[in-house]
Amino acid sequence: MKIEDKKRSDRVIKVFKDSGLNQRQFSELIGVSQQLVSAVVNYTKKPNETILLAIIDKIDDINPMWLLTGLEDQKDNHTPIKTESPIEIHIKSLVKKEFEELSKDIIQKLSNIEDSVQNSN
Repeated sequence: MKIEDKKRSDRVIKVFKDSGLNQRQFSELIGVSQQLVSAVVNYTKKPNETILLAIIDKIDDINPMWLLTGLEDQKDNHTPIKTESPIEIHIKSLVKKEFEELSKDIIQKLSNIEDSVQNSN
């Protein structure tokens, strides 16, 4: 690995460590595979555009120039942008769908009750 790529890996590792997340959480947050994060952290693969742009997009206070080149200053604390993991999004979607179905069922039952009451009067 070229020295430039190692230094870029070091910057990715700094962001990863500062995030306080484990590799799985970090990879889910930025939307790349855990294998890619692991390979970059272990210096077996240079950070490609996918991981670099994902970090810039999903982590607050990232100076893109610093991450890509090492030039300019960078803050010490990198805070993940509050986003939902794909699992959270899926669960919320399922719950929303179930809630909508239950709501429709309840509304239909209430309507049937109202009709019954009106017909009995």
